[in-house]
Amino acid sequence: MDNHTIADRLRRHARDLDAEGGNLYRVRAYRHAADVVLELEEPLALLLKRRGRRGLQELPGIGSHIAASIESLILTGEMPPRVQSSVGC
Repeated sequence: MDNHTIADRLRRHARDLDAEGGNLYRVRAYRHAADVVLELEEPLALLLKRRGRRGLQELPGIGSHIAASIESLILTGEMPPRVQSSVGC
């Protein structure tokens, strides 16, 4: 999976979170991560192979949760399942 596709999936995830009334900071974090990914010259798949998840977390604005999401996208083509919030229950 190339960086452009990963960025697109991160943006889509942010859009879904926003539509579900998700945490604004998490929505912004996924959008920011997409911007960071698009600016990279190195493919994230190669970075993950060389440095592991830690290498992803060393990128600006990429924390442990987003790094795990990116790793899942690269390895499986899918975002990890989201834990459903109990808002409105």
